[in-house]
Amino acid sequence: MMKNIAQLTFDRPFIRSIVTTVGARKIEFEEESKSLGLTEKEAKRMQKAIGLNTRYVALPGETIVDYCKNSALKLLESLSISPLAIEALILVTQSPNYSAPASSIRLQHLIGMPTSTLAFDMSLGCSGFVYGLANAYSFIQSGLNRVLLCVGDISTSFVDPTNKSLAPLMGDAGSAILIEASPNHNSSYFQFYSDGSGEKALYIPNSGTIKSDKDTAELSNKMIMDGSAVFTFTLKRVPSMIDSILNYSNFKKEDIDYFVLHQPNKYILSNLHKRLDIDSFRVPMKTQSIYGNQNSASIPGTINGFLSKEYTDKKLTNLFAGFGIGLSWASAIVQTSKIYAPNPLVGLD
Repeated sequence: MMKNIAQLTFDRPFIRSIVTTVGARKIEFEEESKSLGLTEKEAKRMQKAIGLNTRYVALPGETIVDYCKNSALKLLESLSISPLAIEALILVTQSPNYSAPASSIRLQHLIGMPTSTLAFDMSLGCSGFVYGLANAYSFIQSGLNRVLLCVGDISTSFVDPTNKSLAPLMGDAGSAILIEASPNHNSSYFQFYSDGSGEKALYIPNSGTIKSDKDTAELSNKMIMDGSAVFTFTLKRVPSMIDSILNYSNFKKEDIDYFVLHQPNKYILSNLHKRLDIDSFRVPMKTQSIYGNQNSASIPGTINGFLSKEYTDKKLTNLFAGFGIGLSWASAIVQTSKIYAPNPLVGLD
């Protein structure tokens, strides 16, 4: 057990709604494998091992601001909430419109939120939903009444479309999550971890001030992945993180209705599921196979994509866990009660 874990407890915030918009274009792996130059044998092996089937990607020119705006406006309209009633906006993304200024400020304007809105970006990927949710909860705990958290990426913008290992995995999505204050809500628990020694397990070279002078693979500004390093990190860190958050919160595995994890691919999730020893129906694993890896939107995207009815109809105890690029990993135990969580919106209105 680590000492001095970064962990937080909240008793005022709760999630009222989650809405996700996925890319407008549906890509079938069977067709894509041909354009990638994969043999039929290679394609079948990848499809079986990783769970590749379809993915939804943005149309040319569409941005994460467009997708989060679409989700946010649908959320606010469905709940009859004015954008003027939102006090803070957090955007978690690694594909902003520009390196500067922050895309959250443009998003604030497009949604119609007031100029008194607190707005900022967070540059995180796979763990980003949990980190963003903790920031939103902190603002509510400190006195705000409504915070809009937006998460997601146009992941296809930073992946080489000819990369046989990465391109077929990635999907585009943007989620909006409304967090509100309630004096009588149950406690929520969060834990956070970071390991910068593994930054090159999954990274985008030449995308900042450091320019590569090494091999040709690093001369582009497209993502590079060390698959074995990512797999090893996940199996080493995630099960112990889940044990730790359960211990911290005094919950047991059987108390959790759903373990909603980041959705990298079927292979990683299947191995995690075996390590965790949890009923399969409590660990949804289909998101990447249907929509693609949605990066920071994969946890809310999984809720909208596969658990919409359960979250809409029931009070649930949930364990969220994000893990990956950074290396960064985080977990939360949060209770929800009959929230607005419709099926994903496909493309922009």
